[in-house]
Amino acid sequence: MILVICAGFLFQIAFSQSDVVKFLIGGKADANALARAYLSPYALALGDGLNNGWYNSAKTHKLFGLDLSVSISAIKIPQSATTFDLNTLGFTKLVLEDPLKHIAPTVAGTDVKGPRLLVRENGKTLASFNTPPGTGLDIVPLPMAQIGFGLLPHTDLIVRFVPEMKYDNSGDEMKIGFWGLGVKHNFKEWIPVLKTLPFDASVFGSYSQLNAQSELSLNPSDFSDGNVVVTFGADQNQMLKFNTKTSKYGLILSKKIGILTVFGGLGHSKSETRINLLGQYVVETTIQEGGLSFVTKDDLIDPIDLSFVSKNICMDAGLRLKLAFFSLFGSVNKAGYTSYNAGFSLGFR
Repeated sequence: MILVICAGFLFQIAFSQSDVVKFLIGGKADANALARAYLSPYALALGDGLNNGWYNSAKTHKLFGLDLSVSISAIKIPQSATTFDLNTLGFTKLVLEDPLKHIAPTVAGTDVKGPRLLVRENGKTLASFNTPPGTGLDIVPLPMAQIGFGLLPHTDLIVRFVPEMKYDNSGDEMKIGFWGLGVKHNFKEWIPVLKTLPFDASVFGSYSQLNAQSELSLNPSDFSDGNVVVTFGADQNQMLKFNTKTSKYGLILSKKIGILTVFGGLGHSKSETRINLLGQYVVETTIQEGGLSFVTKDDLIDPIDLSFVSKNICMDAGLRLKLAFFSLFGSVNKAGYTSYNAGFSLGFR
């Protein structure tokens, strides 16, 4: 279920395959600039989401104790990230049809088409298209499941793992897999002066990676406008790939008051999401000169290559309610974006 939701987020919401290929009408440089501005909010939210929900207490398990946690994070996209200014992208071939209409929705923006762009070369308009609409979703949900295990004294190993799974995405094969490792160590128990204080304190570190890819079997006739046509080249391995790597480290403090635990963390969060459109794409442009027609071809190999990097001081605060072997927890997290996490766990300490 977790990867099904992630797959839908990655391929059906965050990145419209038809829009990606359509961007190539404006050339490789402009396509990358436009795709980067459009996709940035979801790419950064994905990194923040994968770094959420690793802990709900600084206290570690007893040796060989374990727990299973299931949670969902809701990452809030700020209003400032729901639009972008086309005038800031430094296009080489693309120009605005109406210079007064230069604010376009990002993928997290409103579900309406953006301003119309003209493809111009040597003073001539060759094609035109609207920037894509947003999804209307400025909250990104991301579920997660993990197992925590008391491997060493005062030390927990936390594992997130789903083997690569395959799906049929409207006839195109889609693959997605995920893994992550975290370590939590209650250092306070080794320091006599701190050991007697009525709270728990741990250091924490994690690393995770999500890999996904989808084949493309789009109809090239859908990607033509005016005098410009995009076709697939002889290389029929057209593919869309995602790779997200995240890391997090910091300090966790918690205080147990009866069945209630108050916890908080402070540290550093980093994520990098790479999006690649792979394969061979041919942009054919027909130019009219003196009553004659000339066709030029621009052979694009692996034309989209984007990297979204986020490095932030991260903070979170939350509560956990423990009932026998069952616990409920919730927290507010701040890294690049603000997010909310809630879930439950079953454990034996």
